[in-house]
Amino acid sequence: MSGTVSHIEPVADISREAAAQRSPQLPPVQQCSASDATSLAAALQEQEWSAILCDKNELDHYSFLDSLPGMACQIKLDKQGTLHFPYVSEGCVDLLGITQPALQQNPNLLINCLHPDDAAAFWQSMRLSAAQATPWNWEGRIVLQPGGLARPLSPPLSRAADEGENDSKNESHTDEIKWVNLRAKHHETNLDGTVWKGFMVNITPNKQAEIELEHSRQRLCELSAHIESIKEEERTRIAREIHDEIGVLLTALKMDLAWVAKRLPSGNSALQEKTQDMATLLDTAGKASNNLVHSLRPGSLDCFGIVAAIEIEAGEFTKRTGIPCNIIKSSDDIEASDELSITLFRVFQETLNNIMKHAGARRVVVQILKTGTEHDKKHIELIVSDDGCGFDETAQNKPRSFGLRGIQERISQLGGKVTIASDPGKGTKIAVRLPIKDSDRKAG
Repeated sequence: MSGTVSHIEPVADISREAAAQRSPQLPPVQQCSASDATSLAAALQEQEWSAILCDKNELDHYSFLDSLPGMACQIKLDKQGTLHFPYVSEGCVDLLGITQPALQQNPNLLINCLHPDDAAAFWQSMRLSAAQATPWNWEGRIVLQPGGLARPLSPPLSRAADEGENDSKNESHTDEIKWVNLRAKHHETNLDGTVWKGFMVNITPNKQAEIELEHSRQRLCELSAHIESIKEEERTRIAREIHDEIGVLLTALKMDLAWVAKRLPSGNSALQEKTQDMATLLDTAGKASNNLVHSLRPGSLDCFGIVAAIEIEAGEFTKRTGIPCNIIKSSDDIEASDELSITLFRVFQETLNNIMKHAGARRVVVQILKTGTEHDKKHIELIVSDDGCGFDETAQNKPRSFGLRGIQERISQLGGKVTIASDPGKGTKIAVRLPIKDSDRKAG
């Protein structure tokens, strides 16, 4: 053998040429370095060693991996289910606080520091990759003791992690949590086991930002729901005041005007015409007041329920636009909480408003249904279909398309689902599905 041997290191994908140079009497080697022929000969004479010769180019390859942020690794799962690290880069020190030889000699140093909530997913994703010969991708937490050394999770931290909060804020003063992502390519599966080549990186800053973003979104949803609740309460209060105060005043004025009209001189036609005009204005004001009360808080919803309220609203829509509405219902009385009822009613109002403004429809079909059985989850479904001009996805996602967006937001707050199907020239179908909980049902 000629040339200078600068490094000896095992790899799973040893070439046939390198294997042919290996002594058949030598068992596997873990790691060895040789700078000259003497040290190489000494290494080959050791028991329980075999050698894979790596030239200068291979050394440059591993040196490059050592310079990367993160831990490059070769992972082997043998037939007994034991994990091995034939190769790890120097990045394991910064990532795990474990040296290369230590991790290669004792792979459990990594296994033991897996977060209890994420360890099962680690093994599950590994076995799935091995069984299907697919890439292995795992994202989870590891627990390090002070100074960044890997160690099993302490009991106080386990309880804090169960709360689902930001781990960096919930950790105990003795432990540190890191979020890591392992991406490994399935290399081969043979009689000895399965081998992957991959990379593990620290994703803690990105994960913390993701968690904070999710928390912010949750807070925005809660704020939006609170605002909608306040709006409905304010609408109800204003509607009650208009009905109880302005309505009473208008009625009193009309009665007083009738009293005056009876006492006018019979020969004064001008005064009689004026009183008649005033009575007409009072009637108009009364109708406007009633319409305002209805738009703020429909009395039919409180008195007769959601099905009757939708039927009445559909009838008013037909009077205003001349577009017929065909109502299909599973029952005349579908029990639902005030929150579900007012949400469905507002969605229905918004849908009819969009049809009146944009659709150019000639016919509308409305379905209000209660689905599910005693053994299944029950739902209320509201489906509104029209034969109008329709729209494409671009129109639905316009920056100021708040109508449909508002429908989706209100329904999602109650755990429901909205399906919007539309194509230009083929009409539009909006289907809303809301779950009915036992606490949502009103007493009949």
